[in-house]
Amino acid sequence: MPGLIPEEIIAEVRERTDIVQVVGQHVQLKRSGVNFKGCCPFHDEKTPSFNVNSQRQFYHCFGCHESGDVFSFLMKVEGRSFTEVVEDLATRAGIEIPRVSQSRDQARAAARRRSDRQRGLDLNRRVAELYRSLLVESKGAVARRYLEQRGIGDEVAGTFAMGYAPGSGDVVVRSLDQEDLDFAEKVGLVARRTGRSGYHDRFWNRLIFPVVGAGGEALGFGGRLLGDGDGPKYINTPETFLYRKGEALYGLEPAAKAIRQTGVAIVVEGNFDVLQLHQHGFANSLAPMGTALTERQVMLLRRFAGEVVAVFDGDEAGQAAALKAVPVLVTAGVTAKIATLPQGQDPDDFLRGNGREAMQQLLDRAQSAVEFMIETLRRRMDDTIPGRARVLEQLAPTVARIQSAPERELYIGRLALDLKIDHDVVRRAVGGERPAEVRRQLERRAAGAAVDRKPLISKGELDVLAILVEHPHLVPRAEEANLCGLLTNDGLRATYRAVVQLQEASGQIDPVKLFEAAPEELHDAIAQDVMSGAFASVGDATRALDDSLRALRCRQLERQQQEIRKEMAKARSEGDADSERSLASRMVEVNCEIQSVGQPNDRSGARDS
Repeated sequence: MPGLIPEEIIAEVRERTDIVQVVGQHVQLKRSGVNFKGCCPFHDEKTPSFNVNSQRQFYHCFGCHESGDVFSFLMKVEGRSFTEVVEDLATRAGIEIPRVSQSRDQARAAARRRSDRQRGLDLNRRVAELYRSLLVESKGAVARRYLEQRGIGDEVAGTFAMGYAPGSGDVVVRSLDQEDLDFAEKVGLVARRTGRSGYHDRFWNRLIFPVVGAGGEALGFGGRLLGDGDGPKYINTPETFLYRKGEALYGLEPAAKAIRQTGVAIVVEGNFDVLQLHQHGFANSLAPMGTALTERQVMLLRRFAGEVVAVFDGDEAGQAAALKAVPVLVTAGVTAKIATLPQGQDPDDFLRGNGREAMQQLLDRAQSAVEFMIETLRRRMDDTIPGRARVLEQLAPTVARIQSAPERELYIGRLALDLKIDHDVVRRAVGGERPAEVRRQLERRAAGAAVDRKPLISKGELDVLAILVEHPHLVPRAEEANLCGLLTNDGLRATYRAVVQLQEASGQIDPVKLFEAAPEELHDAIAQDVMSGAFASVGDATRALDDSLRALRCRQLERQQQEIRKEMAKARSEGDADSERSLASRMVEVNCEIQSVGQPNDRSGARDS
């Protein structure tokens, strides 16, 4: 295996890097209590909700719920790989990075200790390297000839880490042991044979397109059939916990640098369209995975570009796709333009037939997305009252999503004039200033947030977690008290189990690893408690923990009291005297335990938790 950066060096780089200083180069931060606060770089907001904690060395946004450490921040905001970020920060900190090699057995053992996500990413990387090696070897001659026929040179093929899957259908299976094979099925690399035991490769006799995330990680693969073999022309990795086609963009990692430099992203429909654009010098080009552009894909793109030019094929299907894309682009709040190719051509055809200059002219003539939608629907309009009303009904939801009030008002006037409809009628159709509920929905979409991300969790339960994060040496004490059984929220129980595992592994509670293990809906609540630092300097952490544990046990017993009362009432109504006596006896036991738990001992005193 290639050389790896030792974990202790990664930890040292993190410790010697001031996350506030690094984030401050991208975000204007102001001190807010123990944290620093600013407007999030990952979504559009006017009220700052992005928090950076220098002591815990991590960040969290309470708007879009992004979180991580200094490495993940730079990977997301700059689109660089993990290794690049670590090496850059190590250079700044004056840390030399030695490399270590691992045997196959050592690598396998290390992979088992990682999370499923990291293990899946590692497996995808290994398979991507395998496909890449097969393309450049003699076996890949058929795939290289196909690339040459399509006008794609070696440099672009290398930039996109393109590969080749031979027709045997077993190169991946033969490269993995049984344990990895079982896991490879989960990430979509192999599939079980039909009617017999064992696995076969998901891709064979295909040109391979790795789908790479912004941080350089291989999320999945696409494959283009070579020759006249069986199966569809294109197939992709199925939906997995790593790859979701509605969230992935093909070419994001190779295009990220050029997109940041120009501030513009060129979005096309197909993989070969992307490759051909890069071949002709349009390095800021990429494509959505799946059949249509989604809001999640555009929100991901917004991290890199303020303007998007979408190029669609000139046929009916291309026009229909363009019309579907306009509301998505408008809702995301990017400056969006639409460029349309001549009838029957896609970007690949157009570039090979007309060259770079013609494509640049086409991009320069791109229309505002809303203008494109208005003009396209008007050309198709039946110029009758019902026909104009139908066009207004199609356009109104998109205009309502325009975030700039002046721009929205101008389009209302434009529609009134073009459709010959009274201005007030158009205003009512669009929604004028937009109802509060619509505005809230748009804000939630822009933040990438779910409708309800605030499960009901008692403050006392969160306090216990905060104490353990600040004082991990107390985890065994919490285990003795059966804390897991005292927690009432399933997600918080899962988070606590992660706390125990982290403490056992390293004696510390890394907030980034804790976030990775915790359910997403709890991230805000956890971040608020971890960032507060309320228990960092508590005088007696053991007493604070004992008090909180005792309070949780009292609440658990009080809930038992309520349940017993309900059961006693039911037994009484049914005339079941024996059950009622048994329940009454149990009630006495619970009451005695509440009194016992509530008494202070020599390690704890009264505290309102």
